[in-house]
Amino acid sequence: MLPETPMLTAYTAVLAALLGLVMGSFLNCLAWRMTHGESVLHGRSHCTSCGHVLGPADLIPVLSWVLSRGRCKYCGERVSWRYPATEVLCCVAYLSIALCYGPTLQTVELIAFASVLLVLSLTDLDEYIIPNATIVAAILIRVAYLVAMGATGQGDTLILLRDTAIGGVVVAVPVLLLSLVMDHVLGRESLGGGDIKLFFVAGMYFGWQQCLFLIVVACVLGLVFSVLGQRGSTAADAGATGDEATAGDEAKADAQTNAHLIPFGPSIAAACWITMLVGEPVLRWYLDLFLL
Repeated sequence: MLPETPMLTAYTAVLAALLGLVMGSFLNCLAWRMTHGESVLHGRSHCTSCGHVLGPADLIPVLSWVLSRGRCKYCGERVSWRYPATEVLCCVAYLSIALCYGPTLQTVELIAFASVLLVLSLTDLDEYIIPNATIVAAILIRVAYLVAMGATGQGDTLILLRDTAIGGVVVAVPVLLLSLVMDHVLGRESLGGGDIKLFFVAGMYFGWQQCLFLIVVACVLGLVFSVLGQRGSTAADAGATGDEATAGDEAKADAQTNAHLIPFGPSIAAACWITMLVGEPVLRWYLDLFLL
């Protein structure tokens, strides 16, 4: 780790913030392409309504959306507020991690992990899926970090990999068993396979002790998001009239069919981010309660 100085801290913060804005735009595009069957490796960014290829001036994070007043300048269709929101969120995530861990290899690892968490959150919100590619990417990031630690003399690589795998299994297996019991009690799926895989990844990164805190946070956030989502749907239904109400009635059957589907991935991802920032202090505080 480089010695901490005010200048280095400021440089790291600015770099992380700018990188977060740029990556937020890229990751949002990546998530959209993954859920719409487009190649994530080829093709230029384009308007999702008219398909017009976007120029450099259209791709400035946040600013382009503000200057265009949230509309495509080629076809006039509204551009979702999710784009600038994602860019700002990614900026905040990168900045918070950089300030918490400083200019270290772990900062690079956790920023990469946060990027994966953002992508899978967006795909889960859109299509109720957590792509296997995001799970594999998160695992590879963790493995690469542990190999780098071993190569720099910060531990035995095989032991680090073993402990990481054990952490994932110890977290994921109880969650899987609990979900099977809940499936039987409720008569429907209570937790998606992608969610269980994500808990396995969380165990790899944070170990079972911090994951106790992570699971509690994820459940609380999931409950909050669920309540807010139901209120938002109710408000939208109440404000719909005419053709909108008719369209709403036609969609009710599908909505009722999927009413039990609550994307839990964003809650787990947010809990992972919170655990990155405060997981260790909370764990130490909790253990200290038993040592007094």
